[in-house]
Amino acid sequence: MIQLITEAELTPQQIEFWKKARQAVDMNNLSYAVSLLKALVKQVPGFLEGRKVLRACEIKLNPEPKKKSLFGGMKLTTTKRDPISAISSVEDELENDPFSIPSNEQLYNAAMELNLPDIAAFALETIRQGHPTNKKMLHMLGSHYMTREQSAEAAEVYRDIVKIDPSDSVAVKNEKDCMARATMKQANWENAQSFKDVMKGKDETSSLDKSDKKGLTRAEMEERLALLSGKYAQNQQDLATVRDIAGVYEQMEDWANAQAFYSYAFSLSANDVSLQNKAAEMAETARRVYMDDLKRRAAAEPDNAELQAQLKEAMLQIANQQVDAARQRVEQNPTDPQLRFDLGQALFETGEYTDAIPELQRARNNPYLRTRAMLMLGKCYEAKNMNDMALKQLDEANKELIVMDDTKMEVLYLMGTLNEKLGNKQGALDCFKQIYDSNYGYRDVAKRVESSYS
Repeated sequence: MIQLITEAELTPQQIEFWKKARQAVDMNNLSYAVSLLKALVKQVPGFLEGRKVLRACEIKLNPEPKKKSLFGGMKLTTTKRDPISAISSVEDELENDPFSIPSNEQLYNAAMELNLPDIAAFALETIRQGHPTNKKMLHMLGSHYMTREQSAEAAEVYRDIVKIDPSDSVAVKNEKDCMARATMKQANWENAQSFKDVMKGKDETSSLDKSDKKGLTRAEMEERLALLSGKYAQNQQDLATVRDIAGVYEQMEDWANAQAFYSYAFSLSANDVSLQNKAAEMAETARRVYMDDLKRRAAAEPDNAELQAQLKEAMLQIANQQVDAARQRVEQNPTDPQLRFDLGQALFETGEYTDAIPELQRARNNPYLRTRAMLMLGKCYEAKNMNDMALKQLDEANKELIVMDDTKMEVLYLMGTLNEKLGNKQGALDCFKQIYDSNYGYRDVAKRVESSYS
């Protein structure tokens, strides 16, 4: 029976293969590394670490998920007949299409039949990386973690599903249930022999349990941070501890430390994009707080030339930092449409409209970002004085927006101003009237509409 093995359990010959493969990776000779690693995992199917490095190399060589063929892909070997053969042969399929859903499903099924749940989870995590909005596969991964009593991991998966579809009641319920189970496991309630044991564990982690409660005092947060710091001193590689420390710093509004620990947590994780986004969010919050304070002081002293110059320089510096950070995130995960959108938006803010357009066009292909991306594209085209193309983009977005929310009102308002530029006064008025009928106080639409009747 195949078992999960570590590097220490490899034979001397296999270790030589492994060393050569890692050297090839270090030298960026990825094709050679793939050939070595594929041979190794076929010989040692239970070597998960080697399979992970293999997949990482394949993803670098094939960063974009392959589009489905009109007539479907190759027929995959049935795992029910020969899971041992299947867990090896599937690597041939994954070499050129590492994000392939059917191939990774085959790997998952074969691993489960061979009682290799960690490899099975790895197969589904690969799908999650390449197809982050595929709810079916996310549910499958969440269920896998729940079955294995990996409550914290399951909660993160269901949290991602809720972000994609807040109306998914199953994901909402499972996230809450898994978070509760993870908390119980952390407090060691399941192993308690008596109520006294439960209370003892509760005393040791009381500050940690308060993390989900609002209204913590400064002293309570500092106490909780001290407990976590003790755990961190014992093991600086523990992802859960690092993530919790980041969370406490966030509650304390220490944005710099929160960013540092979320960034470190991301480096410890298997490319957990939610942690990467958290780090970026903390950096953005720190910048916003600083800028708000600077703007207040500049507004209070409009004649202070030094302060006004400081504000202008800070605004430009922050805009450039946002572009650099967005570029770095895209380089790390080039298939994430949200990161493409963020980069396009950042480029727009710095006036780099030409560079922003292709990023926003790629984000437009994602159904969850489509209308916002089209709005930003409209702004880019307008900035380049391509008013007819801007209007066409916005008109398409407007047709897809059903509810009169902030995005739709912004689209309509921009359409109105563009129609005015193009001399279409009636078209502009029609746009403003739609906003007027829904939100009287939006910008200056009331004045624009009512003045047309004078």
